[in-house]
Amino acid sequence: MHPVLPDDPLLYHDFDEDVCAQQDSGAGPSVKEASICSTSTAMQSLQDENMALRNTLQEMSRLALPSELATEQPFQLAEGIDSDWLSKWQMTAGTFGVQAERNKLATTQADVSRGTDDATERINEAYFDSYGFFGIHREMISDKVRTEAYRDALTQNPALMKGARVLDVGCGTGILSMFAAEAGASRVIGVDGSTRIADVAERLVAANGLASTGGGPITIVQGRLEQLFSLPIEQVDVIVSEWMGYALLFESMLDTVLYARDRWLKPGGAILPDLASLHMAAAGAGATGLTFWNKVYGFDYSLVQQELREDAHQTALLKAVSSQDLLSSSCLLRQLDIAHMDAADASFSTDFVLEADPKSCCGPQECHALVLWFDTDFSQRFCAEQPVKLSTSPCGPQTHWCQTVLVLRKPILFGLGTAEAKGKVAASLKGRFSMARSDQHRGIDMSVEYSAQFTDGSLGPSEVQIFSMTMSS
Repeated sequence: MHPVLPDDPLLYHDFDEDVCAQQDSGAGPSVKEASICSTSTAMQSLQDENMALRNTLQEMSRLALPSELATEQPFQLAEGIDSDWLSKWQMTAGTFGVQAERNKLATTQADVSRGTDDATERINEAYFDSYGFFGIHREMISDKVRTEAYRDALTQNPALMKGARVLDVGCGTGILSMFAAEAGASRVIGVDGSTRIADVAERLVAANGLASTGGGPITIVQGRLEQLFSLPIEQVDVIVSEWMGYALLFESMLDTVLYARDRWLKPGGAILPDLASLHMAAAGAGATGLTFWNKVYGFDYSLVQQELREDAHQTALLKAVSSQDLLSSSCLLRQLDIAHMDAADASFSTDFVLEADPKSCCGPQECHALVLWFDTDFSQRFCAEQPVKLSTSPCGPQTHWCQTVLVLRKPILFGLGTAEAKGKVAASLKGRFSMARSDQHRGIDMSVEYSAQFTDGSLGPSEVQIFSMTMSS
């Protein structure tokens, strides 16, 4: 037996005193009051039991529930109890030692906070260290869709770039900084958090005669932008950054770009790219990459496929999806205006409808996945002479971002027409998509609630799945 509310003041109230006080005043006790007096021993026993349980629970909390203890309220309010009552209770409970117990927990809370900071720092270190190897930079630079989009946006808009002061956020080997210099920028500040790659970038720009130490326009700064007190120049005219991650927002580098915008971009300055959009479409089994495991050199490998599929029901996959695997038209999930958005805008929920593609000539097929990709635009707002679009759509050339695949727990027969299909055929998928920051730093969580709209007009049951993308520390 334990109280609904820890440290309920009523448990420590001496009812005997109330009754005896009434007796001393000459008022005879009622039957109910006499009952209370006769059970005082039992009440004291319950009080002692509750105190012991309270102490035990507090000790367990210190050992096993540090994250919950870090919250303002040590428990969830029972139904029907409002916060005003809780505040009054907390003031009273303080006289019974609750505040003292909270003070004892302060050290534990600080330790939890430090533990979270340490985990975040480990992920940050792993993140920046991963960009200290040439392999990843070769992958990015050799991605022609990516690199040439940035090159064209910088070099084919002289009205924007001639004489401009440019900040390259996450400059890597300095390729975008050198494009900016080639386009006529007067000053270029390239910043990178990887110590090794910043040193390489500095030597590369010097080798190409573009370093400020040799009279060129480029200065490389090593450090995390949020931790830099100042830059060689106080304001810039243009910020350029290749910040996009898988599913657009993985890695959370956008936060750094927004920080740089607010801290160093002059009013009315340009940010490249300035628009980003996230898209989704329904896809068949081929998009998952799991069909490889049906048969391997004639042997049944379906066990491997099943294990991978189970994991894919909660962890997003990265796959190069063929346009032939798409079963629906695409749907715009989110558009971000990098020039004006807040960091909180990167977390969102939105409704979607995926209509079966009328161009499909294969009849109804099983929909096994939802596919995500993004586009970024160097729009006419800043690149008036030559707007540029960078698309990672499966309908165009593949990029190093590939596509992000969310595997459905239950495949849905999907398509148009009256093919000889067993069971109902869905003409569309309707639902709600959400994306938010993960509890793990630089990760993202996605949730999809969806149901099938069948060709006969009926609506299928609603399904909900949650997917994660996280970085290892």
